[in-house]
Amino acid sequence: MLRLLALAAFAALALPSAGSADNPVLTGDVGPNDAFTIALKDASGANLTHLDPGTYTLVVHDHSAIHDFHLFGPGTSATVATTEVDFVGDRTFTITLVDGTYTFACDPHFTVMKGTFTVGTVTTPPSPLTTNPEPTPQPPATAAKLSASVGPGAHIALRGAGSLSAGKAVITVKDASKTDNFHLVGPGVSKSTGVAFTGTVKWSVVLRAGRYTFRSDRHPKLRGSFVVAA
Repeated sequence: MLRLLALAAFAALALPSAGSADNPVLTGDVGPNDAFTIALKDASGANLTHLDPGTYTLVVHDHSAIHDFHLFGPGTSATVATTEVDFVGDRTFTITLVDGTYTFACDPHFTVMKGTFTVGTVTTPPSPLTTNPEPTPQPPATAAKLSASVGPGAHIALRGAGSLSAGKAVITVKDASKTDNFHLVGPGVSKSTGVAFTGTVKWSVVLRAGRYTFRSDRHPKLRGSFVVAA
């Protein structure tokens, strides 16, 4: 009898406690059949609109080599989780969310493939004023100056993107390769030189908050990326 009681006590100690439940699972989907669709759902399968702060498991199903899934926030372009544009498959992330607003988007098609949700207590914007005072004149925004290069050889680079904020930018591209090109892709931007082209071009672009990728279309492993802050 004593032996049976001891075994029962040992079995009770071996059972996991109720507090050891797994993290709630969020599911992201982007680009089935190369469609321009992106979604993020909660553990019940409903479209995500609000969550409590905490740690979650994010499972991303990336179906397309022309789209990516990029989750960032709150209130900045700080990346929480991302897949690459040319990646196809499933990725699992453990993410920690804090109070604020988060955005999930496809970087190359940011204007048409994006969504947002809130976490915790989000500050309500102040009510509009009933008067319209004259705005304080602001100096014109200065365009950021970036320089990019591809070739000679297996070389691609972009300089000046270390701490960029959203706004205008002028990019000088020196293409010294007849086998590679320089292709910049990101929110609202898709510009490239020709693979057979060599020379120098200047692009005037408007950069938005999010991740940008530069690569060679002929050799996709020749690539790099940078993040633009809001």
